[in-house]
Order: sequence, then structure tokens, then C-alpha cells
Amino acid sequence: MTAAPEVKRGRFRWIFWLILGGSLLFNFGGCMVAIVSGISGMTGGSLEFPVVTETHAYGPFVSDHKVAILHLNGVILREEVGGLFGPSVDPVTKLLSEIQAATVDEEVSAILLLVNSPGGGVTASDEIYNALIAFKNSEPDRHIVVHIQDMAASGGYYAALAGDKIIAQPTSVIGSVGVILSSVNLHGLTEKLGIQDASLTSSENKALMSPFEPVNPEHQEILQDVVDAMYDRFRTLVLQHRPFDAEFADEHSLLDGRIFSAPDAVDNGLVDQIGYGDVARKEILSLLGVPEASFVQMEYTGKWGGLFSAKAPRIELPRLQGARFLYLWKP
Repeated sequence: MTAAPEVKRGRFRWIFWLILGGSLLFNFGGCMVAIVSGISGMTGGSLEFPVVTETHAYGPFVSDHKVAILHLNGVILREEVGGLFGPSVDPVTKLLSEIQAATVDEEVSAILLLVNSPGGGVTASDEIYNALIAFKNSEPDRHIVVHIQDMAASGGYYAALAGDKIIAQPTSVIGSVGVILSSVNLHGLTEKLGIQDASLTSSENKALMSPFEPVNPEHQEILQDVVDAMYDRFRTLVLQHRPFDAEFADEHSLLDGRIFSAPDAVDNGLVDQIGYGDVARKEILSLLGVPEASFVQMEYTGKWGGLFSAKAPRIELPRLQGARFLYLWKP
């Protein structure tokens, strides 16, 4: 009869120690996050001098010439991905930071850009192209070789134009020079469902291509002018960087948005040759005029650094996005 109070006290002891232990663990975790937050600026560096990790890939560990291996993967859009300690760096900022790190590193003589992208945002693609051109112009005799893996379509090919040489694998997909602005008109459906648009605008052209209103030819004309201007820039850069003129391009339908196999792309001058990674590395050595160089993978991991860059599990929810001007192959 006297054992019951002792059992209860034992239970309370376990609960007390469990709460105390949880509290200590929570506070320790908070301190660690605070410490990491305090040094995050040093971990990520600045916009002008980003901090990257370098991993030796090919060639001698020490050489007078260093080649930065960078990656352009996936859709080129500025979209952050959820991480363990908050959003991770978006892929466009990541690549731009890596290009900038290579630019300010006086030891880097060349960039080997590995491309596997169907394209993406017009502005993001142009920013990457511009950063690559700035790298080449920053020092005499700096070079870029682009090695296309699965594909370099639309914005992916736009960025690849900065390369002194473009090499594609035998099964690569290349091209899709053009602009797309996707839109869906729901006017007929909303009329049937009794849905009305209650938006207020300052002028009739503010709500261009509203999905709730009948298609307006004047709105289409306005947007088509913008699409044409973006296409003209893409077309101009292709003609500037590739060994054919406008007449040849039009005659062979090179710039009408279609894609090409690697052999056809070589035959038409969209890329320089077919080859694997070893061919791309040899091409860089040839451009540099050296027998060997140190090839290193450069990676920017953002303010948290590699230790805290693990991605947390997340649930994808449907998102409604506005229309975007895209250099994107979107079959």
C-alpha cells in the first residue's frame, strides 16, 4: 500500500529530467544557429568576392594554369529551395557567384562550363551570358569552353554562346532559339461557371491578356512586340558568335525555334564538334597553349556553407504563377 507514492515520484522524476534535457537541447540548438548566423557573412563572402569550395578534378594539383569547372543545370529560374536552416541559394545566383569567384581569382585561366538545361528566364539567361563574357574580358587570354551534356536549348544555348568553343556529346539536343510567353484564356469557362473578374486597373492595357476577358488583339500585339524584341537580341547574339550569317541561318531554318541533334548542330555551325569530357579538356589546353592545367570543381554553397546546406524534406504545393517571358524549350 505504501509503494504507490514512490512509483509516482519516480515517474515525476523522469518527466522532470526529460523536460530539462529537452530545454537544454533546444537552447543549445538556438545558440548554434545564432553562432552560425553571426559568421554567415564570412562563410558566404561578399557579392564581389564570393567564397567557393574547390575540389580537384583533373590534371596536376598545382599548376600555373587553373581551370574552373562550373555547371549550368536545369531550368534557369531564380527560385530558392527550402533548406534545413532556411532557403538555399537559388541556382542562378549560385552560378553567377561561381563565375564571379572565377573572375576575381587571378589563378583561373579558363572556365569549363558543363551545360544541361532546356533554358528558362530571359533575364536570368542573359545575366549568365553577360557574366561569362565579363570573365573573358577581365584578363587577357582567358577562355571558356562549353561542354553540352543532355541539352543546351533556348536559354541554355543562349548562355553557351559565350564559349570560345562549344562541344556537344553525340546524344545532345541543341537549339530552340526563340522566346515563349505562355498564357491560358479562361473566359469561356468563367462565363459558364458564373465567375466575374472584379479587378480594377488604371488603364485598359494594365491587365494585358487577362484570362477572364476575351482575347484582345491589341493586347496580343503589344506583347508580341516585346517577344519579338527579346527574340531579336537572341538572334543577334547567335549571329555574332557563330560562324554563319543571317542568310545561311534563314535558309537552313536555324533560328526558328526548332531543336537539332548533335550531328546536325555541328553541320550547321551551332556547335563546333562532338566529343566527351576529355575532348573539352583538351580543347581548353589547346586554347591556353599549355600541355597541362589543374581542373577544379568550383561550388558556391551560400551563406550557410557546405555543413548546413542539406535540404530539408518539403511538400510541394501547387502555385499559380504569372506569365513569364522565357528562353525555354517547352515541348
